[in-house]
Amino acid sequence: MEEASSLPELNGVLVGSKGSWKHLVGNIILGRDCMFTTDISAESEKREGTVCGRKVTLVKAPSWWRGYPLCDTPALFKTEMMLCTSLCPAGPHAFILVINTNLVFKESYRRATVEHLQTLYGQSVWDHTIIVFCSGLACPAIDDYIQSEGVPLQSLMRQCGNRYHVLCNEDMNSVVKVKELFDKIDAMVLANGSYESDGQLMQSAEDKRREVAQKAANMQLTSQTQKKKLRGLITGGWQPELRILILGWVFSGKSKAANTILNAEEFQAGSRTLESTVRSGEVDGRRVTIVDTPGWWKFFPAMFTSPAVKSEVTRAVSLCSPSPNVILLMFPLDTSFTEKQLEITLDNMKLLGESVWRHVIVVFTFEDCLGDNTIEHHIASEGKPLCTLIKLCGKRYHCLRSKNKDDRTQVTELLEKMEEMVAGKLFYLSAEPERDEEPPSETAEGKGAAKEVNHELDIEWDRQNWEMSHIVKGNGSMELPPLMEVGELCKKTEEQTVPGHNQAKSSEKTWRKSSRHGEAHDVQRPELTAYSMMLEREWNRRETCMEQNLGGNIWTIKGFQSEPDAKEKLRSCEKVQAWLETSSSGYGCGSSVHEA
Repeated sequence: MEEASSLPELNGVLVGSKGSWKHLVGNIILGRDCMFTTDISAESEKREGTVCGRKVTLVKAPSWWRGYPLCDTPALFKTEMMLCTSLCPAGPHAFILVINTNLVFKESYRRATVEHLQTLYGQSVWDHTIIVFCSGLACPAIDDYIQSEGVPLQSLMRQCGNRYHVLCNEDMNSVVKVKELFDKIDAMVLANGSYESDGQLMQSAEDKRREVAQKAANMQLTSQTQKKKLRGLITGGWQPELRILILGWVFSGKSKAANTILNAEEFQAGSRTLESTVRSGEVDGRRVTIVDTPGWWKFFPAMFTSPAVKSEVTRAVSLCSPSPNVILLMFPLDTSFTEKQLEITLDNMKLLGESVWRHVIVVFTFEDCLGDNTIEHHIASEGKPLCTLIKLCGKRYHCLRSKNKDDRTQVTELLEKMEEMVAGKLFYLSAEPERDEEPPSETAEGKGAAKEVNHELDIEWDRQNWEMSHIVKGNGSMELPPLMEVGELCKKTEEQTVPGHNQAKSSEKTWRKSSRHGEAHDVQRPELTAYSMMLEREWNRRETCMEQNLGGNIWTIKGFQSEPDAKEKLRSCEKVQAWLETSSSGYGCGSSVHEA
């Protein structure tokens, strides 16, 4: 095309969810030597090269988790996503949206993609976006894939002007394929011009970054001063026995962190913990006992924490004989922490009494996603809710990497922080913690509602275990139970089909109609959908956490339970629906706290 000569230089931004293989597409375009890293870091990456006779600059933006609404993406990620366009000389010509064709493209993925791109880059982003499908190995039969994924993918493609391309790692004609991609980008630029960022939004993001950097530096200085003061309390090589109670959300990395501390695979990581378990060992010359506990939900209020979980947490205190002197409160770094998460955490911790905070160290898991940012950058970015929690814990916090577990420095530093905390305390948490105030009594109706929702949570959890075990591995010959897709409690899944599987029965109840364009912020959602929305967010988070634990290879999951009883599940759904219709709640996705 003659028009291609008008772009002697080409600037592109690689965008997409975690697991989309943006790094692979970038390496194919620039050549394997450019070495983009995987899609987990909060940092942008810039690489340059000469391709097809022109200078090419590619910037890989930070990723979001598939199915996560914008409010669940950490503030640090959102700020870096916005500012990554400034790394392109004179701005980007194209946003290259990468989609992994090895994964089903669900409606929740489409909504997350639309919300992230449109909010962070503006409505005009669609005039400058081209979809690149990537399979990693052999190129897929792309027409079949587009047809099989149905409305969610096809709707997103229309939003991008039906511009798409296919790249794969083992294609012998990759140079030809890259040249074809450049021709499509040239045509897009000829028709729509180059992307222009919103100067006011970019300046706001720059100001936010500088503010966070200053706060992070102040936090580091305070932490160092506090450490020096507490180390002065430890004399003569004193090393107390550490009796550690681990608490936190479901899938917050509690079991993996416990294994990291003990330097042994003592706890079952990567699956939901159902019972409190105690293990002991010697770590750096210290006697260490750890009790791992079942987690509570991230999005559901404490009233929906099941009696079984509460009972196990209470029992866990007695397992730290004679009582725990350290409590590690775990939070993953790859998700946001809003006012609602603070409220839910405080309410769940009331089970152990008001004095519990004197023994708590906040531990952040999955430090790998920070890149060169510090943990203080994350805390400062999340703003008031997380800073309030850190202050409540005496400004004690630490972070653990999920990779490079052979580096024991992170564990040694954590043990020292535990010793410093214990040295400053003259008492331990009682096995029967005091109650500073009586919790408000629940009505019989409230208890029944919580019981039904807990029942639904357990049933859907088992159903998804079954689905992941059989469907995600590609066993299409199996008969499915009546489908209740991830998020079907909040919406009716658009009419999409999956090869080899039955569609959802038309008689199933539609719980919410999706919006015309699918953006979550375009719909005036009635109050009755609040808890249904939380269900969808819990399942999306569960799915991404399992993928993270398995290194992205979610189709190799084994060992799940058998198919739950479909009739029982549907009866439970109807009971929850009846309650939702008479319930009101302020719980939802929206958060006004420190959005980028």
